[in-house]
Amino acid sequence: MNGAGSRRKGASGEREFSAALHDLLGIRLARRLTQVRAGGHDLELPEGASGPVAEALARLAIECKRYATAPPGSLAQWWSQAVRQAEAVGLWPALAYRPDRHPWRVRLPLACLRPDLIPEVWHDPDLTADLPLPAFACLCREGAIHPRKV
Repeated sequence: MNGAGSRRKGASGEREFSAALHDLLGIRLARRLTQVRAGGHDLELPEGASGPVAEALARLAIECKRYATAPPGSLAQWWSQAVRQAEAVGLWPALAYRPDRHPWRVRLPLACLRPDLIPEVWHDPDLTADLPLPAFACLCREGAIHPRKV
């Protein structure tokens, strides 16, 4: 796929993930249009969003990936990208990804769920959780995503 086609598929994936999350949480994340030019994570809260769910989502730098497949090597690269982008803005990384014919999944560092027990080591894929989208939404709804200690 060429550069323009890849960007279109990426933008389409971001909108699709935002719509799926909206169906579960009632908040539609906005695409960060500056991320195309300046880099950084893909989605953010819309202006004026408030409440416990918005607070949970505001703690995350969400990177979306929509590809035909999601082999372990690609997942490792995508996670590294999400971690770099989150560190740059002082948020927790969250990687939302969906291979063709599969549901959305979200990878989070375990430290965002229990920062009092788990060290902030995001680069180690063994210290993450890959969750189906409904489980991720449940964590957001129940206030399980804690503020990051910077």
